Amino acid sequence: MAGAVLNTVNVRLNAPTIAFLLEEALKIWEEQSKGHYKPPLLIVIGDENCDPGALKIALGRGAVEYEKFLESGDPKYAWKPPEDEWQSISLGYTSGTTASPKGVVLHHRGAYLMALSGPLVWGMTEGAVYLWTLPMFHCNGWGFPWSLAALCGTNICLQQVTAKAVYSAIAEYGVTHFCAAPVVLNTIVNAPPDETILPLPHVVHVMTAGAAPPPSVLLAMSQKGFRVTHTYVLSETFGPSTVCAWKPE
Repeated sequence: MAGAVLNTVNVRLNAPTIAFLLEEALKIWEEQSKGHYKPPLLIVIGDENCDPGALKIALGRGAVEYEKFLESGDPKYAWKPPEDEWQSISLGYTSGTTASPKGVVLHHRGAYLMALSGPLVWGMTEGAVYLWTLPMFHCNGWGFPWSLAALCGTNICLQQVTAKAVYSAIAEYGVTHFCAAPVVLNTIVNAPPDETILPLPHVVHVMTAGAAPPPSVLLAMSQKGFRVTHTYVLSETFGPSTVCAWKPE
């Protein structure tokens, strides 16, 4: 709605790699400003997980705290849709395992199709309650930020992904869906009793991608009340490209 292009950065990368990504963006901003370069506005979230020292330095250099930034918004802002469905909606980067990360530009049309096809194969319906264990720097969260908007769903966010936090969110907020790598599933099934809340109040749908989860993990997840859908994703795409459908047997 703001007419901006999303650019989520993988904060798990090392400092030189992240610096490369930001420098690429700065070159574009400087070129567009035609010499009248102004540094981008930095908005920081100053919650209990934020380093007080770093926050103080950022605010001293002109950064804006997130809640203050929200107060500057206009509730009557008249947004306009893109003029062309092929216009850019997001910019992401591959991991750069063999060289510098490669930028990947996605368009509105692809994001729209992804936002609807993901819920279709997953049985995700209106009012879904989605738990964010998947970082949004992975293919824009596999398109689910847009899916949740289309379905009038609820986003449940975690500052840190742990088995206890996942079980607590399911019990407290009625989580119906979440995406996670197989390593997270392994953490969930092997969590100690004091970190789990079982039996689950309802079936929770889980989408996983990457290395195929071992049959033992699938079985353990199923026994605990989770239904796992295995997909495959490429950083160069909008999200899951193929789905491993369950066989009747």
